[in-house]
Amino acid sequence: MSSLDAGYAIAAAVTTALACLVLMPLAWRCGLLDIPSGRHDHASPTPLVGGLGIFGGVLATALLRGELDPGFVAYLGAAALLVVVGVVDDRLDLSWRLRIVLQACAGLILAVGGVHAASVGHLLTFGVWAVPFSMLATVGTINAVNMIDGSDGLAGSLVLIALGFFVLVALGAGDAALAGDLLLIAGAVGGFLVFNLRRPGQPTARLFLGNSGSALLGLTVVWAAFSLARIPGNAAAGIVAPWLVALPLLDCVVVMTRRLLAGRSPFSADRNHLHHLLRDAGHTPQQIVRLCAFAALAAGAAALAWLHHTGAELVLVLAFFVVLLLHYLATRRRERAVAWLRRRVPRTTTAEAGYPLPDQRLPLRRR
Repeated sequence: MSSLDAGYAIAAAVTTALACLVLMPLAWRCGLLDIPSGRHDHASPTPLVGGLGIFGGVLATALLRGELDPGFVAYLGAAALLVVVGVVDDRLDLSWRLRIVLQACAGLILAVGGVHAASVGHLLTFGVWAVPFSMLATVGTINAVNMIDGSDGLAGSLVLIALGFFVLVALGAGDAALAGDLLLIAGAVGGFLVFNLRRPGQPTARLFLGNSGSALLGLTVVWAAFSLARIPGNAAAGIVAPWLVALPLLDCVVVMTRRLLAGRSPFSADRNHLHHLLRDAGHTPQQIVRLCAFAALAAGAAALAWLHHTGAELVLVLAFFVVLLLHYLATRRRERAVAWLRRRVPRTTTAEAGYPLPDQRLPLRRR
């Protein structure tokens, strides 16, 4: 990876930011808005064009750079499908069954482009099941990112951290071209976060990812993981990848399992996601992002360090399922989980959060 790759990442960030600035007023004309309601925490309608902005930044910068390999072309094709579907979904509210079918089609596009999961590290080879498993993994990861997208800046920050780890893995495997592609996408996500993260002078998000954006980020994660595992001698990337996006995956599996056990649709809405628990425990959106980002950095660094020093893949797999079980047990009783997470929130954080005080809080939106 060279300074030229870093330059393209900066170009992607700037292009994405400019695209978002252009798209936000257009969202008002087209009705691509997240309207405040009983489970939404923002005070006014907010544009749902973050996904369009990120995709526009990635596509424009990639075409400017040129030299697109088949795997990246497949990614762009699958991303285009999901962004279009997501925009239509944000406007018309499509059936979740139709969305899953189209998400699986995006996974198939990746597979046709040669990007799919051939194995789970050195533990298991899929053979003829490689493409079906890859499609299932694509659908699962897309929905995991969608479900974690319930607090300003959270989904984008977690995916940006994962992309940073993926860049390091690509460089360690000697694939500078893939590292450059990943860095370019990371730059685009960073350009989006300028408008999505709460910060001084921006007390609330100016735009949201929308279903197009969460689907795009989920697809990006699986494409990165599959691409890394394709590098000769780097099959273990498929083992470590779940740890690099551990929070969205753990949250998604636990919440959907709990809904199924309760006899409900796994896609029904509730307030049992990790960010909901943290919010009800008194944490502001900024604090939620910081806490989750720290946990993501710790999980990713620990997994990479373990694999590098021991190479024990099975331990990583088993440890992930142990953490999954612990998360399920820890959040089984919602009130107890919230009480454990609760801490005193100083009154000075009220302005930072852009919320009423804790006893007057409005519920978070859930994407």
